[in-house]
Amino acid sequence: MVAEKKKIAIIGAGPVGCAFAVHLVKAGHDVTIVGRGQRLANLEENGGVQTKKSEKATEISKTPVKAVGSLDTSQLWDLILLTVTEHQFDEPLFATLKACPKTTEILFMFSTFASLEEYFDVLGKERCIMGFPAITACFYDRALVHKFLSFGQITIISSPKWRSIFSSAEIVCVHEPDMQSWLRTHAAIVVGFQSAAVAAAKRKSGVTWAEAQLSAGAAREGLALVKKLGNNITPKFIYYLGVAGPSFVLTGLFWVLTRIPAFRNNPQVLPNWEREMLGLAESILEAAPSDEDVRLIRQLKSKYV
Repeated sequence: MVAEKKKIAIIGAGPVGCAFAVHLVKAGHDVTIVGRGQRLANLEENGGVQTKKSEKATEISKTPVKAVGSLDTSQLWDLILLTVTEHQFDEPLFATLKACPKTTEILFMFSTFASLEEYFDVLGKERCIMGFPAITACFYDRALVHKFLSFGQITIISSPKWRSIFSSAEIVCVHEPDMQSWLRTHAAIVVGFQSAAVAAAKRKSGVTWAEAQLSAGAAREGLALVKKLGNNITPKFIYYLGVAGPSFVLTGLFWVLTRIPAFRNNPQVLPNWEREMLGLAESILEAAPSDEDVRLIRQLKSKYV
């Protein structure tokens, strides 16, 4: 059990939200998942989150978790953890978050290229925590299979306090003070990475060199925009891969990755990665000072809409 029990609401009943819930409940925290549709119905029917160790495993465990259809804004939540995607942030959700007690902290676990000031202005900068989950997670026959990554890409968070709380719940994470730079860097590289994966999944084979060039060119264009907007390429190895290095390095990486069956056959690619990639591309387009800054990203997006 934890020394100080926290009252946490998780908005989003998808694999990522359920994975956080499992770890936080096992660490002794009071957790409520806010969901909708079939995922909410499954949680209510099961009385919590069902998990198993692998896709083919037959043994299923259950972690009891409260599940509701809407957030009770009168509750004294210590943390509201949002695991929905950027395009799901709408005016009703902002209104709900604003109605919560001022002592409630709000953690955004999402991908965006937009200025974080948009969220700070609405909710108050002192309440907002930014992060990004490094996790593989998917439902198989209504049971969650997941793993928080503990090397390479690790879950990051802008709050040292919550980094410590999550780490004690066996969610390996690190503190990142410059989340604006990190998120913009991540969005730029992910647009290239995911577009290559989506193209390969639809083709059911590796992409052509020209397709890899377009994905890599869009990523490099996004990274150049990160610098133009006054942010840093973070982490630094992305700078050497996507900015300082020759263009054929990133092109070659995408070309090779799409020839790995496990990469292009990932069940998250269609439709999840395609939807996320298009949302991030739109986020970059909206932030660009001019059309010339995002010519390749616009060209890439037009292939899918």
